[in-house]
Amino acid sequence: MRGGAGRPAVALAVAVWVALAPAPLHGAQARARQEPTIGVALSGGSAKGIAHIGVLRELERLGVRVDVVAGTSMGSAVGALYALGLSVDSIESVVRSADWPALMSDEVPRARRFLDQRRLDERAIIAVPLDGARLTLPSGAIVGSNFVRLFEGVTWGGATERSFAALPRPFVAVATDLETGEAVPLRRGVLSEALRASTSVPGAFEPVTLQGRLLVDGALSRNLPAEDARRLGADIVICSDVSDPLETAEDLASLVDVLLQLASISMLDATREQRALCDVLILPEVEGISSLEFERVGEWVERGLAATAEHEDALRAIAARSPRSAVLRSDLLPDSVRIARTDVTGTDDTRAIRLVRRELSIPDDSYVGREVLEDRIRSLDATGLFRLVRYRLDRAAGGVVLTVDVEERPRDRLGLGVRYDDERRAALLFAATGHNVFGYGSVTRLDLRLGEETRVGASVARRRGVTGGVGIGVEAQWSQAPLTLAPEEGGRVGVEITSGSAFFQLAAGRGSTLGLQVGAERSTGEAAAVTADILHASVLLDHETLDRIDFPTSGGDVRGRLERGSSDVVERGRFTVAVLEARYYAPVHARVTADIGIVLGHASGGGLPAHRRFFLGGAHRSAVYGSLHPVFLGVESQARSGTQVQVARLGVRWEISGGRFLRAGVDSGGIGGVWRIPTGERLTAWGLSAGVDSPVGPLVLELSGLRDGGEPRLSVSVGREL
Repeated sequence: MRGGAGRPAVALAVAVWVALAPAPLHGAQARARQEPTIGVALSGGSAKGIAHIGVLRELERLGVRVDVVAGTSMGSAVGALYALGLSVDSIESVVRSADWPALMSDEVPRARRFLDQRRLDERAIIAVPLDGARLTLPSGAIVGSNFVRLFEGVTWGGATERSFAALPRPFVAVATDLETGEAVPLRRGVLSEALRASTSVPGAFEPVTLQGRLLVDGALSRNLPAEDARRLGADIVICSDVSDPLETAEDLASLVDVLLQLASISMLDATREQRALCDVLILPEVEGISSLEFERVGEWVERGLAATAEHEDALRAIAARSPRSAVLRSDLLPDSVRIARTDVTGTDDTRAIRLVRRELSIPDDSYVGREVLEDRIRSLDATGLFRLVRYRLDRAAGGVVLTVDVEERPRDRLGLGVRYDDERRAALLFAATGHNVFGYGSVTRLDLRLGEETRVGASVARRRGVTGGVGIGVEAQWSQAPLTLAPEEGGRVGVEITSGSAFFQLAAGRGSTLGLQVGAERSTGEAAAVTADILHASVLLDHETLDRIDFPTSGGDVRGRLERGSSDVVERGRFTVAVLEARYYAPVHARVTADIGIVLGHASGGGLPAHRRFFLGGAHRSAVYGSLHPVFLGVESQARSGTQVQVARLGVRWEISGGRFLRAGVDSGGIGGVWRIPTGERLTAWGLSAGVDSPVGPLVLELSGLRDGGEPRLSVSVGREL
């Protein structure tokens, strides 16, 4: 175990120091001599820093009173919460409940995003910022907006304190000046902003401008802030250091290994100097678990506990030297505060200021709770109009002043994705989003899919008041995809569809819309049955509450369309198409999810074009025909067609380990020309699949077959196709 060398010597030195302490004095001198100030210094180390929680828990068990706290990077995050007076259990709860994958991105939580945003943007795996029509390279992979939200929430109690020395336990966070390379102890300011600066890993997060300096992660200059604990007045400094040890030549087998070794070497001298300032040096074991495995909280905490227990004698001697319990302040900010007034900074645009005030909806001299304020700030994130939104609270007569600072640069971006399945082969996906191109608050989207099924689309939409429930827009699209007709109709043909439409939407929350769409369409192909000019009007229903897009564990996805149209397939040809597709997911166990789904479709009329009929079969959803082509286990893509379709699905998915799944399911249904229950020939199929949540989207391998016989089908897909 790390930290073993020198432990007997440290324990002996502390015991001798206690034994040889001078006789008790009186008054302030006596308190200073008999009850020394004890500080902890917590190093950076990404997920490894979770071990500090175990260190603090063991210190409390041994009776060690902590008076001051210094932290770097992850150590500053854990240390700030402890300095605010949160219990160790509460700190662990914060770490366990954090959505770490989401924190490592600037993505707005799905429940916050409007449904049309989710439908298009989530096809992409990689998003690149846009500045107008130009791609931009940011100074970090992400701005860190989700970390800002987290830090604002967990440090609420100290939000009005501008001197960190005034916290229940005096505190300092260490960052690095990117211009000079100097360590920057942050002792004043807004606590959440100090934590964001101290944890700003270069390359992963954009640097933070604070106190006139461009700041990044403090680990670059002083990963173990022992001297900062001393400067806070600590007579005894207990250090918890989770720095990576240097690897041997045999272990440096990859480029990543070499880069990590270089980072460790660059911090080595500074860390050695800081360790020399520690009275007790605790070295939790860091090998065997990746520094990015934040989900393994229990293991990290246990490592902190074990490493601290190795110094029990020395720590009990320190505890005996400081027998009184720490008495912490209890006058921190309550969960609900009176807002004397609200200021908006960072922009002079009156439209943006009105939007901020409208979303906040906080009248002067009114009370607001922490959760309510956080909820409304996240609504501003969801508009896509601001690169970063921050807030601070300043004490004022009878309450606090709320200042909301916005960086008014829209989150325009180009999304990139890939898709492969054995029915339609490989495809490249592009989705670009731009704001304010056609007026303030407008959203322009371009959608491109290149492959056997190709689709090019563009839309412009605008909501009343940017976030209102009423929206209007226009869209245009061109697509081409193969269609398998009956032999007498031409067999397998290519179909090109060009369409344009205008739409009106009513939104019920951010996950449900009811729309009216009117438009015109021209379809052309190698067979007369698919060549038509169409005018149509449709009522659209869209509702989605999934907890996540890949392998969801709860929520539902419902899409419905009722279309009335006319075409020149026959003279005065009219047609009707109605389709409802729904799927619901429900957790039945910690790792088991049940899903149930239906597809119901009805089409009629002499003017019905062939590509408006239903085609049943295949394992993968069509990117062009969508719900008109329901997938069905055990049946070839587009194998059966008709004007009436009914499909029911039932499945159970088991997460065997993080990101790896097994599913067993059954499909039952039929397709025909007359609506009855059941319609057409009744089919029942089974399917067994294995899935992996990969960096390029879900990878799924599925074996399926019909109950009544036939050869089983093996299918594979990689990536998203919504």
